[in-house]
Amino acid sequence: MQSIYESINETKVLKLDPANFSPEDVITRDVCVIGGGCSGAYNALRLQDFGKSVVVVEKRGKLGGHASTYTDSDTGGTIDVGVIIFAHLEEVKNLFHRFDIPLKTVPTTLGAPVYIDFATGQTIDLTPPDQAAVGAAFQRYSDQLSKYPKIQAGFDLDYPIPEDLLLPFGDFVKKYSLDALVMTVFAICQGYSSLLELSTLYVFKYFNAVLLNTLSRGFLTTERSNVGELYEKVAKKLADHVLLDSSVIAMNRSVASGPARLLLKTPSGCKLVLARKVVSTIPHLTKNLDGFDLSIDERSLFEQFVHSAFYAGVLRNTHLPAGAPIHAVGPGQPHGVPELPGVYAINPSSVSGLLQVYYGSPYELMEDRVKADILTSIQRIQDARGISATSAPEFVAFENHTPFNMMVSKDAIQSGFYDKLYKLQGQRHTFYNGASFHTQDSSLLWQFTEQILPKNFESLQ
Repeated sequence: MQSIYESINETKVLKLDPANFSPEDVITRDVCVIGGGCSGAYNALRLQDFGKSVVVVEKRGKLGGHASTYTDSDTGGTIDVGVIIFAHLEEVKNLFHRFDIPLKTVPTTLGAPVYIDFATGQTIDLTPPDQAAVGAAFQRYSDQLSKYPKIQAGFDLDYPIPEDLLLPFGDFVKKYSLDALVMTVFAICQGYSSLLELSTLYVFKYFNAVLLNTLSRGFLTTERSNVGELYEKVAKKLADHVLLDSSVIAMNRSVASGPARLLLKTPSGCKLVLARKVVSTIPHLTKNLDGFDLSIDERSLFEQFVHSAFYAGVLRNTHLPAGAPIHAVGPGQPHGVPELPGVYAINPSSVSGLLQVYYGSPYELMEDRVKADILTSIQRIQDARGISATSAPEFVAFENHTPFNMMVSKDAIQSGFYDKLYKLQGQRHTFYNGASFHTQDSSLLWQFTEQILPKNFESLQ
């Protein structure tokens, strides 16, 4: 078996013959789902619901992707360190109800924030726009958003692309007098940086019609502050059809007749998967696709993706007030939006003595640098407030949610990038899903999955 792996790895021979494998190392399924995040896990679950056999390949030791829950050893309390909130969609309610996980509605804010310039640690006396101005700005934004209903369900774009969708969001704000809305968008679109420079299309994709509706009603979250519970139960339901700590090291999706063939590296050795269809849900950056037999079209498209970076953590011993959320602001910056990399917010948590921190960057950073910058930012606040700390702040949990907000250049959008991307669906035994093909939102990705599943089923007939 080792010699087969070495041969494939060295010569890139992709004709993977089942005859070269022991029967117990050959897995035959209707669908192989690559990636066990919110899209991959949901795809596998729904395919199984409709009687299709599946296998999920996940490189981490658990399902859920950006969903991660920390359990405090002292109290047993739980804190979600990734995905926390969900939209009021039937797909959301049905999924959590199915696994007996109660939901509750929470306010869109955690209370009146304290505004901090994290570059100096100084508290900023910021007066938010009055509610009438904010409401009017929301309405103007909603009026513009409503002109593009198709992009709420994917990247079904009209060509030529309307100019407004390609405007840097800062210019779009100026054009439609949305100044009163900017700090709200910045607070909610964490991970979308640099916000004012992004093509408005990507802001529309995240700060979308479903989200606007949810803002008016409050977000859904789990009563037990444990989104990880969902994916634990999904994993139990999928049982031995999930391969954790596993990755694709070679594949052949160009077989003229017969299934796609995927060679996997798993904790129990190499496995060969024979699948009628492949569903790829991972971030489609070429660095993530070393084992893929990418076509010229696939490679030329995936090479154009860029992304921002997003990090989240749980801290103890900060010696900061636990009551009000602390939000970043950039004095002297357009609309008060701070320059990034930097801290977005430090929020109270559901466990006494622990605070949650969120950090963003327009580009990927080493985790040690992010942690150091967060701790330095806390030190600045302590110094500015004259807090004499008896112990240093420390991380009890830290999650790297990079890559975040997969996107391409304005020129690529205008040149038909997403039209070409969507034409990959169904080619070479493969369907695509995940944030690369829609947006960075679990609720909307589950809805998106329901829309494209019929094509998957049709291809399996």
